[in-house]
Amino acid sequence: IVTALQNNVYVTGTTPLMKDGKEKEQGIGYLDDGTMVVVEDGRKHIGKRTEVAVYSILQTSSGRMIFAKVK
Repeated sequence: IVTALQNNVYVTGTTPLMKDGKEKEQGIGYLDDGTMVVVEDGRKHIGKRTEVAVYSILQTSSGRMIFAKVK
């Protein structure tokens, strides 16, 4: 996922989901570089490595956030 995102290509890939998100049914994971991945409908996949499809990337002052859906 990281390599493709460096080239601004929207991709699918896998990420381990670690905790609940702020919104209902979200799961949160992190890439190796520390980038947060917010996954819609990811809550039931917490603790598992999950295939996701990236649909949005947001650059913030504290880093990049990736928004994805379970594939």
